[in-house]
Amino acid sequence: MIREAEDRDEEQLSKLYRMLVPNSKKMEVQKEQLRKIRNDPMNFIFVYEEDGELLGSLTLNICMQALHGERPYAIVENVIVHEDHRGKSIGQSLFRHVETYCNSIHCHRIMLLSKATRIRAHQFFEREGYDGQVSKGFKKYL
Repeated sequence: MIREAEDRDEEQLSKLYRMLVPNSKKMEVQKEQLRKIRNDPMNFIFVYEEDGELLGSLTLNICMQALHGERPYAIVENVIVHEDHRGKSIGQSLFRHVETYCNSIHCHRIMLLSKATRIRAHQFFEREGYDGQVSKGFKKYL
């Protein structure tokens, strides 16, 4: 089942995110932040839950713009599937959920960034229809 993350998911999300960024010293999942995101109509953390266990997650942010009339665009971040459950269509299910939602609100496009060394993730994104050759991503950490 795919649902929005709740503050009760703090511990399990932390474990999933640790698989995504194992050496991060800045990672900190907070119940209050999960609550704020859940109450914000433009931001979502979707989780894939099976038998009470979170097996995957991604973050979706809806961004307004002026370039395409009233059509927003979406950004997907923090895509992770539990390392013991990859290859079971969990990531694909999460992306289908996001695309269905984005179509329902007439998003112009969905964008995502991925660490340059995550080759298997890039292959997955390409299988899902995302083109890694269209743009070049830039980040500046603060």
